Amino acid sequence: MITFVVPTLGERCNEFERLLASLDKQTDKRFELIVVSQGNYDQVEQWLSAFQLRSTHIKLGEKGLSRARNAAWPALKGDIVSFSDDDCWYPPNAVERVHSAFAQEGADAYCFQIYDPIQQSPYKHYDTSPGIVRGRRVWKKSSIELFFRQTAIESLRFNEAFGLGGTYPSGEENLFLRQFLVAGHTLMYIPETIVFHEKPSQASRLQEAQLVSKGPLFKTMYNGPFGFVLLTALFAKKYRHLKHPAASYAKAVRALLDYKPKEARP
Repeated sequence: MITFVVPTLGERCNEFERLLASLDKQTDKRFELIVVSQGNYDQVEQWLSAFQLRSTHIKLGEKGLSRARNAAWPALKGDIVSFSDDDCWYPPNAVERVHSAFAQEGADAYCFQIYDPIQQSPYKHYDTSPGIVRGRRVWKKSSIELFFRQTAIESLRFNEAFGLGGTYPSGEENLFLRQFLVAGHTLMYIPETIVFHEKPSQASRLQEAQLVSKGPLFKTMYNGPFGFVLLTALFAKKYRHLKHPAASYAKAVRALLDYKPKEARP
C-alpha cells in the first residue's frame, strides 16, 4: 500500500479537491492518505468528507513543510511512501504504476516525472533513459515524483530548518535524499509521468530567499569551502537574471558562514 503524505494550510480549495478527485479515480485502490493540516482544520475535514478515501487527518499547531511531513511518520501504514503537495494531482494509473515498479525492480526508491497539463509541458528537463540516481542528478529531483520503501526511510526525517515555512524555504528534498543515499539505499529513475503540477515561472525560482537558502544547503550537503564554490558558481550562472545579484550573493555567503549544519533526527 502507498501512503501519500499531504501537508496543507487548508487555503487552496480547488487545488485540494482536484488532488482528492484524482486519487478517487485511481485504478488501483491500494493507498492511504495522511493529511497534515496547519490551519483551517474544519475546512480540511469538510473537503476530506466529500470523498470515500482511506485517510488520516493530523492537526498540527505549528507551520512548516518539513515539520508537517515529519509529523506523519507515526501514522505511516503503507510499505511505500510519497510526500505529496496539496496542489498536485495524479493520472488514474499512478498508484498502479508505482506498485508495478516496486514489484518488478529491486531499488529502495523510485522517481518518475512531473508534467504540467495546463501548459502542456514537462515540469523540468528530464533524462530520456532510466537509471540509478546519484551525484549531481540528486539536485534535479522533487519530492512529489519520489516514492520510497517505508523500511528504507523509517529512521530518516526532514530537516525542519529547510522547506516552505522554515528558516530556508527550499532544499528539503535534497537533504532528505542525501540522508537516504548516504545510508546506502538505491534510487532508480523511470522516465514516465507519475504526477501533475503547474510549472513555476523562472522568476519564482529565483526569489532572493530561495537563493540565500542555497548557502546553508550547500554547506550541509558538502562542506564549507566546497559549498562556497558551488554557491559562487550558482550566482555566476544566474547573475543576469537577478534583480540585485551582488546583495543577494552577499546574503547567501553570510548565511553559509553562519549556519551550523545539523542532521534531521527522528
